[in-house]
Amino acid sequence: MTMTEFLWYNFNMKQFPNESKEIITAPGTGLATTVMDTIPLIMRYIRMEMRSRRAPGLSIPQFRTLVFLNRNEGVSLSEVANHIGLTLPSASKIINALVARKLVIRSELLKDRRYNSLKLSKLGCNALIKAQRGTASSLAEKLIALSPSQQEMVEETMRTLGSIFAPAEVAAEGKGR
Repeated sequence: MTMTEFLWYNFNMKQFPNESKEIITAPGTGLATTVMDTIPLIMRYIRMEMRSRRAPGLSIPQFRTLVFLNRNEGVSLSEVANHIGLTLPSASKIINALVARKLVIRSELLKDRRYNSLKLSKLGCNALIKAQRGTASSLAEKLIALSPSQQEMVEETMRTLGSIFAPAEVAAEGKGR
């Protein structure tokens, strides 16, 4: 029994003590459990690699902010704070530090000077690209152990999962997650 199955089983037995184990073995839960057990392992590895390759003196919250701005150009300070899970004053300190290091560009909108639009500078993009390239290289070293047919299968699976979950991610972001 995987950790996810164990947790799921214990949760269901506490919530529904008179139910049978069929709750755990409903159609599709085996695949879902495998995905739930595997994706976090991969993400942990990617996060560890990205963090180890960040620019010197860049904190984890600052680095996470750069990644967020790379994917969401023109967002506001509130959106950054919400994504990082910090208060507005804390997010403001992070942005101020990144602007001072010339990694982020802050622009006031002409219509509403209270709203700041944030985006990566060329220097910020380069810092992020360096971390991404190093991480991709490290990940490639891990994946080279797979046979060519396994590599093709993994690539096809990732593309399929991406197509299934990408629309859900866009919808979730629109609702303010």
